[in-house]
Amino acid sequence: MTSPTSARPSPGSTDPGSGRPPRRRLPRPERRSRGDLVAVAMLVVAAVVGTLLVLASGDAQDTELVSDGPPLQPGPDGPVPTALVEAWRAESPSTPAPLAVGPAVVTAGPDGVVGHDPVTGREAWRYARPEAPCTVGTGFGDVLAVYRTAGPLGSWCSDVAALEPDTGARGPSRNADLREGTRLLADRDHVTGTGADHVETWRSDLVLTTEAGRIPTPVQPPDAQPRAACANGSIAVGGGTVGMIQRCPGDDSDRLTVLDADPQSSEKPEERSSTLLGVRGARLVALTDQRAAWAAPDGTLHVVGTSADADTLVPETVFPLGAAAGPTTDPPDLAATVRPVGPVLLWWTGTATVGLDAGDLRPRWTVPGTLGAGAAWPGSAPAAVALVPVPDGLAVLDAATGAPRGPVVPVRRDVAPGTPVAVAATGTTLVELRGPTVVALRPPG
Repeated sequence: MTSPTSARPSPGSTDPGSGRPPRRRLPRPERRSRGDLVAVAMLVVAAVVGTLLVLASGDAQDTELVSDGPPLQPGPDGPVPTALVEAWRAESPSTPAPLAVGPAVVTAGPDGVVGHDPVTGREAWRYARPEAPCTVGTGFGDVLAVYRTAGPLGSWCSDVAALEPDTGARGPSRNADLREGTRLLADRDHVTGTGADHVETWRSDLVLTTEAGRIPTPVQPPDAQPRAACANGSIAVGGGTVGMIQRCPGDDSDRLTVLDADPQSSEKPEERSSTLLGVRGARLVALTDQRAAWAAPDGTLHVVGTSADADTLVPETVFPLGAAAGPTTDPPDLAATVRPVGPVLLWWTGTATVGLDAGDLRPRWTVPGTLGAGAAWPGSAPAAVALVPVPDGLAVLDAATGAPRGPVVPVRRDVAPGTPVAVAATGTTLVELRGPTVVALRPPG
């Protein structure tokens, strides 16, 4: 008598009498109970509801992009103007600086982010949501709009959208940890969002490269943020670095901290240097890859090295500015901004425009009594010309020396005397931001 096991045909044998391979028994299907089916159904419903909630709370809900006509095209450059007249104006309370991005002049406010034809002011495109953006800036050749979001920890300026300047089409986006009052600072391959207790930096696809300060994420690597308790006074970018004046518990003076904009890990900032300045009330002015310039309350400008390598560390140099120094209070939105024009960086102290050497940051020239930093006239290369706002118009200056290159171009402004005026230019259109209003100026005719 054989056992059931010994009677089972072996693999490859045939069924006696039929000549066919034996029929193999398949394993019994896994049994599914009624409870299993209910659980699967609940998971599917939860996934669908979650997706709808994300869409309803994100920018996919009530977002509108309206384009009118073909994409904007860059206009030709022209000679430095001798006269300018107002061509058009628009309200722009959400842009802290005039935005001439590629072929567009961009304004922003409760009605959306708008790309205008620089010559006529025609609205070429509009990107609109129910609320006004926190701020709008530029970087990587795109328009960057930052919108508010609400969450368990309060209201944030978290939703960042990149828009193409010629059409307004959406590009990359990200969810940031920026606070109210943030401003975007662009440097080469990175954009940094400012904040009193938190800054963060992104590369061109809006992926985070570094952040410093208080991080809302509850779980962080040990010692990931060694200066999380510090408050930022002014923030600048330049040369692939992010710098900030910090006021930290236990320090007896302000501190200058300079970070690498693109460290090995975004979870922990890499400090190039962090140095006590010996004064309180310092204001960061400008950065390069090796130097930083900061202003002291006594009216002096200090240029210091920021390299961690002692062999290449630049010794500190002090330049007296006198009456041109202006106040050293923290700048609006904590943003230390300079405008590159040929061989210099234009810095507005609040009372004067100073041309800082773009390499070593020493002051080359100073023009007192200005209303803003100024900007380059696009058609003036290779001998770069800066147009600097003054009370009766725009001073035409040689960027390298600060010497006049012609008479002041008269401009009448309907603002209170002394109102700051920020300037940008594209093609043959010069754009001024006067308070919340963008005014486009063009040569007559």
